[in-house]
Amino acid sequence: MEAENADNRKAEERRSYFRVDDVISVVVNPVEIDKESREKFLKSATSSTAFSLMSQQRPPVIDTEEIDPDIPSNQKLYDLIAEIKTKLDFIINHFMLEKEGLLSSEKKLVNISASGLRFSVGHPVKAGDVLEIKLLLPTYPPVAVFAYGEVKRVEALNDGKFEVAVEYLNMGEPVRNEIIQYTLSRQRETIRRLRESGANE
Repeated sequence: MEAENADNRKAEERRSYFRVDDVISVVVNPVEIDKESREKFLKSATSSTAFSLMSQQRPPVIDTEEIDPDIPSNQKLYDLIAEIKTKLDFIINHFMLEKEGLLSSEKKLVNISASGLRFSVGHPVKAGDVLEIKLLLPTYPPVAVFAYGEVKRVEALNDGKFEVAVEYLNMGEPVRNEIIQYTLSRQRETIRRLRESGANE
């Protein structure tokens, strides 16, 4: 009974997440799993990694015992090193996104929330399939999300494509929070635009 109540609470939480429509870079790859390994994979697959395309620069921490505060060149050197590090982080992350196909991928219309997403694919997919999903959230700075998801629903469309609803597998809270912040930001932006268009009419 307790397990059933816990499942119901989790389902309610998933339904309570904000959902938004957007056009973003998405790369989806099927994960081939045999029947024997499926349960183990579903439990151990970790969704995911999220990183900012540009690292947040932290304010300098200076050891006043080692550095004379009266010498401005030390601060200038630190600032220069911090700037070089930021640029290197950007270049490394840019190459990583390029390698993962997120910079060259075709953007898709998706419906996204912190529990899963819905999008269309050009090849058959069936419920229960596991997909590797890579997203580039158009935040500032952009955030890449790498996740695994299980296909929950498939609907054939008229143009030969398939609409797929996917639920994330074992998504960590830091990654989920990135998506929540993104969806909240998109909702605020949509509400603001609606108010502005209503005021102009």
